[in-house]
Amino acid sequence: MEQETLEVTKKKGNPNFGAKKLKDTDLNEINEVDRLYHFVLTQSWENYKPVDMEGGKMNSAPYPPILQIPSEGITLDDETGKSRRWRCLKGVDSIWSDEQGEVEPNGFDDYEEIIFAHGQLKVRGYEINKIAALKNFDGFQGKKHKKANSTPLYRLIDLDVDLNKSIDDLDLEYDALKIAKESSDEEMMAFAYVLGINLDVSVKQIRRDFIMKAKSNPKYFVKYFVDPKNEISYIFAKGFKDGIISESAVEGKLVWTESRKVIMDAPKGTDIVQTLAKLVMQNDETSVKVLEQLKKM
Repeated sequence: MEQETLEVTKKKGNPNFGAKKLKDTDLNEINEVDRLYHFVLTQSWENYKPVDMEGGKMNSAPYPPILQIPSEGITLDDETGKSRRWRCLKGVDSIWSDEQGEVEPNGFDDYEEIIFAHGQLKVRGYEINKIAALKNFDGFQGKKHKKANSTPLYRLIDLDVDLNKSIDDLDLEYDALKIAKESSDEEMMAFAYVLGINLDVSVKQIRRDFIMKAKSNPKYFVKYFVDPKNEISYIFAKGFKDGIISESAVEGKLVWTESRKVIMDAPKGTDIVQTLAKLVMQNDETSVKVLEQLKKM
C-alpha cells in the first residue's frame, strides 16, 4: 500500500501581516503619559545663594532647598475665567472640587505634595492632578487668568521654545558684536556718546567699551544703533564740548560762543542736547540750521 505524502507549501508575504499594530493615537497617549514636565522657579532668594569660599562672592542661582506649593485653593479657571475651588488629592485625576463627587480628604496625607527641590520640580505625564495643580496655581507664569497682584513664582520649561530662544539670542549677540566691530569711527562715536561711554580716551579704548556694551545688551544695541537721533545728539554735544555753542555764556540763552549771538532760549533744568535733537527730529528750522552749521565745523 502506497503511503500518501503531504506537501506543505509555505505562504509567501509578510509574516507579520494582520498582527495588531499600535495606532498613532495610542502612541501619542503613551508618549504623553511618559512625558517629563520640568518646572523651575523664576524668583530667587539671596540668602540661599551659595558663597564662593575663596573670593567670598555669591556664585550660583539662589533657591531654597525646599519650597512647597499649596495643594488646594481658589483660582480663576483659565477656560472660563470663573472662580473655582481646587485641591490636589491622591488618586483623583481632577483637581476641581466640583468634579470630585463625594470624595472628601481625611487629612494632610490625602493631599499630593507639590515640592520644589533647589528650584526644580519634575513631574511625569501620568501625574495628571499634579500637572493640573501646577498649571492652575496663581504662581504659574503661564497661567492665563490670575488674581490681582499675583507674582510669577515658577514656569514650565519648553525645550523647543528655550532652544529657539537661545539660538535667537546668539544670533542677536552676533549681529550686535559685528556692528560694534565693523562700524566706522564716526558711527561708533555717535552711539558711544548715547551709551554714556567715556570719549576722552583713545579710539581703541572706546572701541573696546563699545564692543562690551554690545555684548552686555545686544537687543538694545541692535535696535538703537540705527537711530538717526544718535548722530544729531553727538554733533550738538561735540559743539558744546568744543566751545562752539554755549548755554551758559548768556543766561537762559543758547548762543554762538565767539560772537555771543543768540540762537534760541535755553530753559534751565532741561537736557539741552536732547532738547535740540528732539527739535531737529521735529524739523524745527532754527535747530536744523544750527546742526548743519556744526557739521561744517
